[in-house]
Amino acid sequence: KDFLGNVSHELKTPIFNIQGYILTLLEGGIEDNRVNKLYLERAEKSTGRLISIVEDLDAIARLESGEFKLNLESFNLVKAVEEVIEDQEMQARQHNIKIGFDGNYNKGIKVKADRKRMLEVIGNLINNTIKYGKEGGKTTIGFNDSGENILVDITDNGIGIDEKDLPR
Repeated sequence: KDFLGNVSHELKTPIFNIQGYILTLLEGGIEDNRVNKLYLERAEKSTGRLISIVEDLDAIARLESGEFKLNLESFNLVKAVEEVIEDQEMQARQHNIKIGFDGNYNKGIKVKADRKRMLEVIGNLINNTIKYGKEGGKTTIGFNDSGENILVDITDNGIGIDEKDLPR
């Protein structure tokens, strides 16, 4: 029940955004070159969000059915996180949020994992620190090597998660 409610909520935002942009264009915004390009770009971005949600649902369905397979490979986790930071840099700059490591990781950290999934998870976490962080805030990424596992620690000085939402 909670899951369906969450999915419904996640789908509503981009759908309503797209609908609003299209209605504005149909009601005359198409004639204004500044408005039409901007709203088409925003509709495309919302469409991308819908595609991402559908892909997530597909991955969950494959995971539940046992069809989901991880593509394990060795890679440098620090370099992968640097790629995510680079991808999110413009959005962070718009919110005046600094993103960086909690120390020096010049040697890198080799891991064996599904690189695509790791980038996805770390990207979502960093994106949330930007979306919900304080204007002028800071996001810090650190790593803790426990021998067999690496803990990736992503912290910010944002509003945090409401106590009631922590179990979710």
